[in-house]
Amino acid sequence: MRISDFAIIDSLEVAFGPGLNVLTGETGAGKSIIFEALNLTLGGRGSADLVRSGAKDAVVESLFGLPATPGGKRARAALEEAGIEVPPDGELIVRRRISTGERSRLYLNGALATAATLSSIAGSLVNIHGQHAQQTLLKPSTHLGLLDDFAGLTGERGSLGHLTAELREAEEELETHRTGARERAQRADLLQFQVEELERAALSTGELESIEDELPRLRNADRLGALGQGVYEALYGDEGSIIEDLGESIRNLERLVELDPSQAPLLEQAASALAEVESLADSLRDYFGSIELDPERLEALEVRRSLLRELLRKYGNDEAECLAYLGRAQSELAAISDEAGTEARLDEAASRLREEVSRRARDLSRKRQKASGELDRGMSEALAELGLPGAVLEMKMGRLPATGELVVIEGESVALRSDGIDTCEFHFSPNPGEPPRPLARIASGGELSRLMLALESVLRRGDMIPTLIFDEVDAGIGGGVAEVVGRKLQEVSENHQVLVITHLPQVACLGDRHFRIEKRTDAGRTATAIEPVEDGARIEEIARMGAGLEVTAAALRHAGEMLEAGKRRESAKKTSRRAAGKAEKFTPR
Repeated sequence: MRISDFAIIDSLEVAFGPGLNVLTGETGAGKSIIFEALNLTLGGRGSADLVRSGAKDAVVESLFGLPATPGGKRARAALEEAGIEVPPDGELIVRRRISTGERSRLYLNGALATAATLSSIAGSLVNIHGQHAQQTLLKPSTHLGLLDDFAGLTGERGSLGHLTAELREAEEELETHRTGARERAQRADLLQFQVEELERAALSTGELESIEDELPRLRNADRLGALGQGVYEALYGDEGSIIEDLGESIRNLERLVELDPSQAPLLEQAASALAEVESLADSLRDYFGSIELDPERLEALEVRRSLLRELLRKYGNDEAECLAYLGRAQSELAAISDEAGTEARLDEAASRLREEVSRRARDLSRKRQKASGELDRGMSEALAELGLPGAVLEMKMGRLPATGELVVIEGESVALRSDGIDTCEFHFSPNPGEPPRPLARIASGGELSRLMLALESVLRRGDMIPTLIFDEVDAGIGGGVAEVVGRKLQEVSENHQVLVITHLPQVACLGDRHFRIEKRTDAGRTATAIEPVEDGARIEEIARMGAGLEVTAAALRHAGEMLEAGKRRESAKKTSRRAAGKAEKFTPR
């Protein structure tokens, strides 16, 4: 972390390491201010009041590692979705700037970002357990997830969630299909009528044009016959016909050519004209011979033309377009006819999914019921070790109210969510003889910190959240219980980076790293500083924590012994792990 001009911090930089990091200092030195600054880079609210007096801006930067764990992967995915580049080393730099005169700014890896983006990843990076924080443990909505973490059921829970989503999609598709049944029936009736109408018409391309060519001849058959007959008689009558006169003219031309051979072409033209007229007469004879009065055909064609015109008005500009529409209507009608089978298939698929969801939800519920008892026992043992021997923590299991989406479990209709059919909530009793009550209503800050510490030691879920912070976890305890609290913190730090503010030397001596926080005054200004303490300086700090203002030689000697004992215990644990063939880093379940 790097902090400047924040509250009473002038300029401060600190790098916490893996394992257990202990922070100590006298009351009022500013220990909580450092965590308040950290919380600012986790999405906490910032205001101009946090800017150091005399400064324009307060700037807080935190660098987080994004490990290849579920929590780290979730954070990476959220950043990538927001368009924030994540470097290959998997580091995230969060920078908050609080100004007295402008809006505050948030940057993720140098890119301007929104508070919503930061909120989506903060829970995957750090969990702060302090008296004034809204901890996960106080939210009943998170308790089921904690139980599943303990029981190793997160995979089954996720599978059930995916299957439940499939069921909802299948049921929505079925409902949509059923909702459209009336519209499809109406559409089928219309299509059936249109198909039958077009099929009865037996259309052929160009038929209307052919009918409209024939109709004038049928309507005027009498007139056409008379006109044809008259022209034929004029051309080919017995006396005075054109052909007879033309024949006489040809005979005169023959005599003319005998007298004047040069006019032979005229004779040829006349002979050709006679042949043309004779051909015309033959054609006319054939034509009026073909004309006949047929009132029945005339009526039939009139009716057919009216039908074709009506069909073209409704279905297309010509017979080809009408035939194309017929093909489309037949296909759509066939598809609608298949819808009955589709509904049956959709119903069967939804039923199969519902049965599978019910089975998996029932199995998951049974495993949760069994695991809740194991978690209760483990928590009671851990709480006793942490100085709450009479405390009881129970996981109260129940079923969702029978509203909304329901499934049948063992003959009973119960509500279904994506995480199953169960509800659960931690109930806590800090004192013997007191009935357990909802945790959010009864636990004090010190008790809550130890509850969270106990839960973390029982869950051992290092793959979930990389960093845990405990503020005043040692409130109200001392002596041997304090040492047990320190050991529990050590256990948790095998799977997490742990930061703990402590007033107890029994806890401080077990840290992998030790930081001292103090107030310093320079030129009339007070500022909070933090520095790592090692060797002799660490012995002095632990002695001060135990002895108070007057640090004696005996206190220093005792502090040194406490540190050596802590180192021996940690070394023995590492040796034991290696002997057991395990990695030094605990592998989560």
